[in-house]
Amino acid sequence: MRRIVLFISFLFIPFFIIAEAQDWNIFKSTHFLVYYDKAGQEQLERLTQRAEEYYNAITDDFGFTRFNFWTWDDRAKIYLFDSQEEYMNATGTPAWSGGQAMASSKVIRTFITAPDFLENILPHEMGHIIFREMMGFDNPAVPLWLEEGVATYQEKQRAPGVKKYLAGRIKDGSFMGLSGLESFDLANSKDREKVELFYLESYSLLNYLISEFGKDRFVLFCQNLRDYKDLTRALALTYSFSGREELESSWRARILQ
Repeated sequence: MRRIVLFISFLFIPFFIIAEAQDWNIFKSTHFLVYYDKAGQEQLERLTQRAEEYYNAITDDFGFTRFNFWTWDDRAKIYLFDSQEEYMNATGTPAWSGGQAMASSKVIRTFITAPDFLENILPHEMGHIIFREMMGFDNPAVPLWLEEGVATYQEKQRAPGVKKYLAGRIKDGSFMGLSGLESFDLANSKDREKVELFYLESYSLLNYLISEFGKDRFVLFCQNLRDYKDLTRALALTYSFSGREELESSWRARILQ
């Protein structure tokens, strides 16, 4: 299984020191400010066009209620580095990272040559921001697998054969499962295979909830998780799962069907 893997961070102070020191050019659209150095006009226009499309599509897709509409001084910021090396030096991200989002400040960082940025990385990172705006930036009950699942669900080029691949992982005992997803240290992991597995399982679990119970039920689940700040309670109220174990058992069974 091969896919683009992404990185999320809510706080990375050294970046702002570097960002403020760099003399950026700024390209503006209705809801976005793109900070760049050598990117071309055509590339910037294509980037902001797709960003504006995703801005509307992600909210419509999930029906998330929003109160922040990213206009004027509140526009989202996209920092577009000229190379992966510059991006890594500025952000401290591992080599497998193609993009980074800081949801609370609506900042996305990537580099010009990042593979599939417009199709995968951009909607993924925007998914993080819009999801957190709806769920709350300080909600401790939101598991990372759920947030990454929502973000990965936005990607336009998803990895084929996910179900078959994960079925093989279950059979050979290398499946992470829900407890593994919740304990995995994504931000500090240097194990690319484990990182990829984390994303694939997060996407699979999110896709299971939506395909099995529908998007309206999933939005209700998010609302319950936002309001009650309790994952077990939100699962019980929305899906009648008694807890994480029952959710995982049902999810595993669907993968193995």
